[in-house]
Amino acid sequence: MPVGLRTNDGLNVYVADDGSYHFAYYERGKLGVDNVGNLDDLLYWYCKGIVRSQAARQVGDREQRFAYEYQVLSQFNPEWAKRRVRELAAMFRNGQPEDLALLPDIGEPL
Repeated sequence: MPVGLRTNDGLNVYVADDGSYHFAYYERGKLGVDNVGNLDDLLYWYCKGIVRSQAARQVGDREQRFAYEYQVLSQFNPEWAKRRVRELAAMFRNGQPEDLALLPDIGEPL
C-alpha cells in the first residue's frame, strides 16, 4: 500500500499534516490501532509486526519465539530488540508475571 493512502480497512502508514508519523490499522471501518511517533517508531512498529508474524509461523515454543524476535530485530537495530522485550515485560507484569522468565536477557532488569 502506498505511504499516505488511508483506507477504511487494513494497515495505514502515513505522515499527518502536523508531520507526525502514523501506523494505524482499521478493521470493518473502525480504527483499531493508531500509533503516533517519529520515523524510527514507525519503522520499529512495521518491522516488529513482520518479525512477530514470522516468529508465530516458524517457531512453536513461546520462549523460542521471543528469542527469535529479539535476534532478528537486533540485526536491524539493537535498541528495537530491547524495546520489544521491554514492551513484552510490561504486558506480562499486568497479568502474567510468570512469563517474564520466557524473555531473553537484555542486560537490564525487566
